[in-house]
Amino acid sequence: MKRRRMGDPLTRHLSSALLVTTAVLVSGCRRAPSSEECNQLLDHYVELLVSSDRPGTNAGELHKLQTLARQKATLDPAFAECSKRVSRSALECAMSATNADKLEQCLL
Repeated sequence: MKRRRMGDPLTRHLSSALLVTTAVLVSGCRRAPSSEECNQLLDHYVELLVSSDRPGTNAGELHKLQTLARQKATLDPAFAECSKRVSRSALECAMSATNADKLEQCLL
């Protein structure tokens, strides 16, 4: 059997494929968002909505709206699935979003 050297094109392609496969598997193994992270995501969404729809809202009013949103979310079966349905990369994207539209796009 002929031994291939690292400079051989086939060996380089196989090495690259192995690296890509490993990267995909490792990224797929990242932990799911916790329920607290889902709540933080909801808070961030409310903050973005308030900043665009109600500019000038004070911190106390924002906190009240976030609390109300969390209370409503406890009754929503879809929100209960957040940890199962939202990937780590979607969560990270959404948490870095600077407006509600961008946040929603991250979760599609």
